[in-house]
Amino acid sequence: MRALPPLIDVTFLPGITGEPAWAVDVLDPEELSRWSSLHATGRPLFLAAHVGARLLAARRASWVTDESGEAPPMTAFGWLTLPSGKPMLTFRDGRPQPLHVSVAHGGGLAAAAVCDHGPIGVDVEHVDTRRNLLAIARRFYAEAEHAELERCGVDERTVRFHQWWTRKEAVLKATGVGLRGGLTVRVDAPADRDGWRPVALDGHDAPLFVRDLRTPDAGVFGAIAIEGQPGVVQVVTTAVDERWA
Repeated sequence: MRALPPLIDVTFLPGITGEPAWAVDVLDPEELSRWSSLHATGRPLFLAAHVGARLLAARRASWVTDESGEAPPMTAFGWLTLPSGKPMLTFRDGRPQPLHVSVAHGGGLAAAAVCDHGPIGVDVEHVDTRRNLLAIARRFYAEAEHAELERCGVDERTVRFHQWWTRKEAVLKATGVGLRGGLTVRVDAPADRDGWRPVALDGHDAPLFVRDLRTPDAGVFGAIAIEGQPGVVQVVTTAVDERWA
């Protein structure tokens, strides 16, 4: 019997403004410290991304719990940042938590993704018309990519630049190397019928795949990457619940 492809759940949330009373219980001490230290403009999306990851994890956990099918409370989860900077969602009581997680935010939108198959990376990037895309590409992209963007018209350049940027960041997040892995990694291989593109990253032997994500905001580009094999992406609608307080 052929194995089913990995299922990747993705959710998008707007920023959570203010200082909701439940945040001190939902976030663990490390997250609370980071959240509190952020500038006021960055706190809403940080909170939304970390809540989104828990909502997806709780939903998955409810599939394998007892007959009640009840999801664990948001307070059941902890957060660990590995030395590489890659996040790991944990259970606070020490039980193993098998889901791989990735979060991102940009342009007023937070994204979170979970998968039980292997490492993943998600990224979102908003279009800022004030940016000099060619100058950024000249500094960070492969030489051939910069040359290709130079040949494009403005609209096509905007699309390609942001597609490549989010794909690159998603891949580097999935591998755990982050931006130090270099944005010269090529992410423009032909896509399969589901949009997945193979990626070759120097020094990384495991297969990598990346595909674009459609976000709720046309001005925000998104991408998801996975290590191992292409998966099935499922966008899940989630919502913040004030009853967590």
